[in-house]
Amino acid sequence: MIAMRKPIHVMIVEDERIVALHLRQQLARLGYDRTSVHSAGINALKAIETDAPDIILMDIRIDGDIDGIETAAGIPEHLMIPIIYLSAYSEDTTLERARQTRPYGFLLKPFSERELHATIQMALERREVELALRESQERLSLAMHAARMSCWEVDVSTRKMHSTGLAQFLPDENQSAETITESWEDFLHRVASGDRDMVRKAFEYAVLHGEFYDVVFRGQQSEGTQSWFRARGKSYINDRKGTQRIIGVMQDITDQRLTNDKLRQAMTVFETTQDGILILDPDLNITSANRAYCQITGADPMNVVGSPPYMIVPEAFPPAFYQELFHTLRTRRHWHREIETRDMSGNPISIMMQIIAVEDDDGVLTHFVAMISDRTAIRQAEQELHYLAQYDGLTGLPNRLLATDRLNRAIERCERTGSVVACLFLDLDDFKNINDTLGHAAGDQVLLIVATRIKALTDRTDTIARLGGDEFLIIRENMHSEAAAGNLASHIIHELQKPFYIVGHELTLSASIGIALYPENAHSPQDLIRLADTAMYAAKDQGRRTYAFYKSEMTESATHYMTRSLELRRGLEKGELTLYYQPQVDAKTGEMTGTETLIRWNHPQNGILGPAEIIPIAEQSGLIVEIGQWVLEESCAQARRWQDEGFDPIRIAVNVSVRQMRTQGFAKTVQTVLADTGLDPKWLEIEVTESMIQDEDIMIDTLHELRAVGVSVAIDDFGTGYSCLRSIKSLPIERIKIDRAFIKGIPQNTDDAALAEAMIAMARTLGLKVTAEGVETTAQRDFLHRQGCNELQGFLFSKPVPAEQLFKSSHSSTKIS
Repeated sequence: MIAMRKPIHVMIVEDERIVALHLRQQLARLGYDRTSVHSAGINALKAIETDAPDIILMDIRIDGDIDGIETAAGIPEHLMIPIIYLSAYSEDTTLERARQTRPYGFLLKPFSERELHATIQMALERREVELALRESQERLSLAMHAARMSCWEVDVSTRKMHSTGLAQFLPDENQSAETITESWEDFLHRVASGDRDMVRKAFEYAVLHGEFYDVVFRGQQSEGTQSWFRARGKSYINDRKGTQRIIGVMQDITDQRLTNDKLRQAMTVFETTQDGILILDPDLNITSANRAYCQITGADPMNVVGSPPYMIVPEAFPPAFYQELFHTLRTRRHWHREIETRDMSGNPISIMMQIIAVEDDDGVLTHFVAMISDRTAIRQAEQELHYLAQYDGLTGLPNRLLATDRLNRAIERCERTGSVVACLFLDLDDFKNINDTLGHAAGDQVLLIVATRIKALTDRTDTIARLGGDEFLIIRENMHSEAAAGNLASHIIHELQKPFYIVGHELTLSASIGIALYPENAHSPQDLIRLADTAMYAAKDQGRRTYAFYKSEMTESATHYMTRSLELRRGLEKGELTLYYQPQVDAKTGEMTGTETLIRWNHPQNGILGPAEIIPIAEQSGLIVEIGQWVLEESCAQARRWQDEGFDPIRIAVNVSVRQMRTQGFAKTVQTVLADTGLDPKWLEIEVTESMIQDEDIMIDTLHELRAVGVSVAIDDFGTGYSCLRSIKSLPIERIKIDRAFIKGIPQNTDDAALAEAMIAMARTLGLKVTAEGVETTAQRDFLHRQGCNELQGFLFSKPVPAEQLFKSSHSSTKIS
């Protein structure tokens, strides 16, 4: 009798009580002390749910709706309970049904105790073996699953593939079991199309040569996902059957592949980045260095390992540096600093160094990673930008930003000492002409000469700055007196007037200088520069080539100019400007022969303003060109309207500014206006001043172009510009207008009378017509008539009037009574 470790529970399923009792007695004699009896299959299945037996003796024909074979089929397979059928019947159909339930034995009644005991023991031993095999298979399956592996076998002759665990790696919607059987072609269909040929060739090679090389391939996955697998196997010949099969394993290596890809990417970055990367041990000794580190520092790749980075060795910095380094790494685990050092060849370099501590999962320091960025080029660029931000690129002098800073510092120093700071604002006179005639390259050379000459006259402690264009600023501290500042300005002006040669031309320069003093005029650097600038414009107004000290009246004048300039632009846009007309009459007949256009400004607050409030502001602000164009267009249009209204044609005289005359194509502009308005050129007269045409080639050329258009040209304010008679003779001029300054005193003032008589005689000799301006008395009229003056203009005949008041008489007459 076999020794039992624990009582064997034997369940008897028998509907005959006597047979069941007898069987239970037999089992007791055989040593099976624990038995249970059920007469119906349903009851047996319920009992199994709560107390599963170790073995079941099953009668085939029992009470109830199900027989013994059906009861056995209903037992959960995972319980692996051995079934021994007890039956008096052995017909084929019964045996076939019983066989399908895979019983552990079949005893035909009657049977001996010896047969029963042997059958039970063999069933129990078989169950122990099968349980051990299942546990072994489970362990293998779990191990394979944990390793993301599967087992597979291919029958070469049938090309059938049996695999365990493959479905989890290469899922097939038609296969869900742990162990699947499919054709080799079906398996290949689940391999990525790009890798199928490679897998197929590996299979064929294994069939022919008995080896199955390792092959790595991708699975056919849905879009956006990709899995990688490694298959390994070997071809075997079954000696007993003579068949060939390939047995192997397949492993999901997707994570490994991704990890390797990341490692390769990291290694690529490590080797190709422009930043130096070092791996340091806990003592900061280099264990690995990339190529960029050697390129930045010039270190020998063969000699860097085993020692700390050379730029942080103890000899490089004082002890406090290393105390801070190790303290920061210990507490913050991250240290960074910009270091000015030298490469291995001794060249200065600027680097940004970072050291980062790396710990394992337990927080233990394993190594450091150091990043070294080469900032040498950036540092040089920053220095260049800093220079460009504070110095003039052409002359190398401080620019406005640096000059303002230095002036501020000078003021701070002088506040403590009570001394004076002088600020000299210098602007070259007519520098634009040099650029226009000789080119900007020559202009740059002139500016360099100016900078050199100013530096030669100033002290080493002075600041000489170029503010832009042809503007310079000179700052001097501890100025002893206002006279000393004036002397400095005078010396600079005198030095600049000395001739020099540029591109084959001898040139001289003149400059206007404005002077403002601290603390007398202002207390901030910005205000001091602004007031010196204002004084410079005052020097310009005084005739240039001089200097002027700032006075409070200058600010009032500048404020008035700025306000008027804004108002004038607004007035031009809003149509506040209008034209008045003053008649010009024949000195003999008194009939109106022409009219002069005079501008007026209908100011919203100040009422009607004359040319004295318009022209200077327009000249300084640059509006004179726009206003002059409008005056020309409106005058020609008005002259044409008078003709269309039935009045006899008269000449209309329009004054033009120097800026208009210098504008390229001015004569063409006049021609276009005449064409647009329909006015015959002979009824338009352009008036220019004497000073505009003295030694001005461009002006003289424009006069000839105007005559070619067909308009007449007159010299206004004649006698005030010191005209050269020879040049007047050669100019295309038809008329001179004697300035009112010479008419006012005649006939009582013998000098004025003599000058007027001489100008009229000269004009008659040159074949020019004469118009006298400012005629206000009959005595003046009679004197001018006796001298042979052609036309008269003045309050004696009419003040300037709006267009609708010019013709007072009937449409058929233009006579002034």
